[in-house]
Amino acid sequence: MTLTTLYKHNRSFFIGFFLFVLASFFILIFFTKANGFYFLNPYHSHFTDFIFIYFTYLGDGFFCIGIGLLFFLFKKRFTALMIWSSYAISGIIAQVLKYYILEARPAVFLKNSSYQYFIDEVTLHNFHAFPSGHSASAFALAAVLSFGAKNKNYSILFLTAAILVGYSRIYLAQHFIDDVLAGALIGFLSAIFCWKFLQKFFKQLLRKS
Repeated sequence: MTLTTLYKHNRSFFIGFFLFVLASFFILIFFTKANGFYFLNPYHSHFTDFIFIYFTYLGDGFFCIGIGLLFFLFKKRFTALMIWSSYAISGIIAQVLKYYILEARPAVFLKNSSYQYFIDEVTLHNFHAFPSGHSASAFALAAVLSFGAKNKNYSILFLTAAILVGYSRIYLAQHFIDDVLAGALIGFLSAIFCWKFLQKFFKQLLRKS
């Protein structure tokens, strides 16, 4: 499948993702790292703490693998292979970058600031913030599900869920907006790579089996 065809069939997802990237760049350009973090964290409550503590798990690797397994068990094996491969590619890229880039997380970067919304129930890590692995996984999964959905109205739902996972990483003080944006781009591009270069291979493999 060509990129043009993929775009035409998934126009709403591509446009929505572009708007998300545009908004993220706006924050990166017009705010400092710390001020951008404060701007995105104006309000915390026990309810939103509870919501985002659990919502962030939608970007966890076990969740992505589990969703792929569900598709596999329900005879949607092509989609399962796409989910697993895009997760693997995005995860490898994210972890390699994390290994070589020693970027401080908010707990370290803001340790001498007046920020008061660190959550007791959340384990705060110190370094290897860039990029956000949860965001990479969430956007890879959202893109694959959107590309494979017959009803493209679900695309906005999948994209919104991925964006909320990315935001949860900022809300929980695990990442900054640049970490989330990088993870989102990695996940999105990994899904496109799989759809463009692995689609025929997986279909042939499933026909033989």
